[in-house]
Amino acid sequence: MSFGPIAIHNGQRIQRIRPPKELEGLLEASLFLRGPVMDRAGGDPETAWQELGGPAAGIPLIAPIQVHGTAILEEAELWTLPSRPKADGILLSKGKCAGSLRFADCFPLLLASCHPRPWALMLHAGFEGTAKGILSCAVDFLRSRTPGFRPDRMAAWIGPGIGPCCYERKKNQDAKTALGMTNLPRSCWTDLGDRVRFDIREAIRIQLLTVGLPEERIFTHGLCTSCNPHLLYSYRNGDRTCRTFFVVRSGPAVHNIHPWWENI
Repeated sequence: MSFGPIAIHNGQRIQRIRPPKELEGLLEASLFLRGPVMDRAGGDPETAWQELGGPAAGIPLIAPIQVHGTAILEEAELWTLPSRPKADGILLSKGKCAGSLRFADCFPLLLASCHPRPWALMLHAGFEGTAKGILSCAVDFLRSRTPGFRPDRMAAWIGPGIGPCCYERKKNQDAKTALGMTNLPRSCWTDLGDRVRFDIREAIRIQLLTVGLPEERIFTHGLCTSCNPHLLYSYRNGDRTCRTFFVVRSGPAVHNIHPWWENI
């Protein structure tokens, strides 16, 4: 139960998440990293999905416009392409639609459980969203939608994102920096004088522990997007449009269809 090895298919890097035993056949999650398919898509989810053969496999895709907020969608064909509502999270539990989010320094975050029924919640957890409390909003959303929800039965995967080695913000006259210094754990930022260094990955990990997730059920990718330009897209490293494409399906109907990338 972790991140699988990076596979390469016709030059395109793909990394799958290994689900816990109780979610095998009920959860599929894949990261499409730097590669020719994502380069051609240029950050457009509809193009990426066409290139990957998602429509040919008969899988509708939810691909919200991400706004660094805390809004979460629930799986429904109403939200699938070409519709693109604004949101930064997707709750998946039916297995009929795939959810997708795009990343180039922000962190892909996946929560999943089979209690009280199989579900997965994918989040766009960057600096701003994490500081605004997208994780606590996600837990509140799960409580409201999932009677009997128990955070201690969840597993969480923190995907690749920008590390503290490469993420600093100007300190003065920046409302977002002030928000981070106010809302993120004190151990997750360092005052450098006129700049502040942030450890977003660690902030997410601490927030997961705070909502009740056991340490042993948190899995961290570990790679910094800015330090690994050969593998990952990074906005701060110059990638203005291309994005890592995170695709998740969860629920009882998942096993009915297996697109090619779920078999590599």
